[in-house]
Amino acid sequence: MKFRSLGYSLVGMVSFLGLSAPAGATFIEIDDAGDSIATATNVYGVSRIEGALNANPFGPDDYDLVDLFRIKIGQPSKFTVSTGDGSDPFLIADPVLYLFDSTGAAVVMNDDADGSQSFIMGLPAGLGSGFYFLGISFAGVEPTDGTDPLFDVFGSGDVLSANALGGWQGEPLTPNFDIPGWYAIDFTGVPEPGSLMLLALGLLGAAATRRSRTATV
Repeated sequence: MKFRSLGYSLVGMVSFLGLSAPAGATFIEIDDAGDSIATATNVYGVSRIEGALNANPFGPDDYDLVDLFRIKIGQPSKFTVSTGDGSDPFLIADPVLYLFDSTGAAVVMNDDADGSQSFIMGLPAGLGSGFYFLGISFAGVEPTDGTDPLFDVFGSGDVLSANALGGWQGEPLTPNFDIPGWYAIDFTGVPEPGSLMLLALGLLGAAATRRSRTATV
């Protein structure tokens, strides 16, 4: 078995089993991460996500105001997620973070408001470990149930509706018309690789060894 084939098999097995990436790993957005429950990108176990949004509707790239990721929270009491602190001029100046539960219902949001750092710490009472959806957008772009806002984005930040995410509305307040708006999202409290990950590695290693021995006989 070629190393590349083994690598593809490992990635496929890890994804199929819903396992975490190696601790400390960074996920880098290559294609658009999607902006709906159906199109969200699965990202498990990483400590950082790097990607880009685009607020220029007349540019050569797609008009991309929101990225949505399906994540797994393993330690709710230790869970935090944050954007850059505003010191990097190449990062989005005013990003907003949104967290939804596994059904797409609104959980919590944070808008840095002063253009520095958006930060979510912990989960509201009653919510435990499991799968959630994390969205990042330009300020001024808000989630709706298809008609009405899910959060009081321009006020308290409170949840306004128990309905699931059905779309996004609004326009960026601070668009960048020259280059995409890059972002970095840092996590704590996401799961570490578990015993199933080790099992998958063991099975793939055994298969590779068996095939190698067969080929040399």
